[in-house]
Amino acid sequence: MTQYPCSTFTEPLKWPVEMINLISTHSTEITLPAKKVFLDPGDMPGGVYYIRNGRTKHYILTESGSEKIIYTLTSGWLYGETPVIRHEPTGLVSETMEPTTLWKIGPQTFTMLFDTNKAFRTMVMDNMARKMLIFRGEVEELVFDSVTDRILHLLITNADSSRLIDGAWYPLKDKLTQTEIAVIVGSARVTTSKLINELCDQGKVRIVNRTMQISRQTYDKLAGKYHKDV
Repeated sequence: MTQYPCSTFTEPLKWPVEMINLISTHSTEITLPAKKVFLDPGDMPGGVYYIRNGRTKHYILTESGSEKIIYTLTSGWLYGETPVIRHEPTGLVSETMEPTTLWKIGPQTFTMLFDTNKAFRTMVMDNMARKMLIFRGEVEELVFDSVTDRILHLLITNADSSRLIDGAWYPLKDKLTQTEIAVIVGSARVTTSKLINELCDQGKVRIVNRTMQISRQTYDKLAGKYHKDV
């Protein structure tokens, strides 16, 4: 079994060079700046997007205009395969979180590769299965976990456990603002800020030069909870 963090804030996926070359050969490159909406609900995706680098977020908007992120995707992930397979429009807003390069595979080309190339088909199914597990994890968190637990989940799955600072703290791989954390965990910014301050008071989190770090002790205690077998 392979373990990976089941979080809306995804980690990069690694694929063989042959697969990267296959997608590159059959796609069109699109370069987008940060905070660029490239799909709205009701849009036909016009193909499947492979994220070459950068990060995208895919979310629904409430009537009040607030976001609920379904997942964020980074390098190695696909988006748009479900609408293309089902020949229906997307139901999410898709927006870049940072400068991003997308490889767009046209629908006919995607269908051809999916039908004729077993390795490509396996890659597509792996992406879909991972996103289903993320969605399942989100439902479980919203039903059973507090906002504090969801914040810790995000910080732990984004922690760089290969770097230990002052012998006791792991930095985050991505610099997240408290507003971004609030959107990802589905909470108000004021509430999120208050809870992060409480985590700091408890010694579980600290902020150094506006950069958040999580304690090694907290990471070691909770990391196993946020990994799923697939």
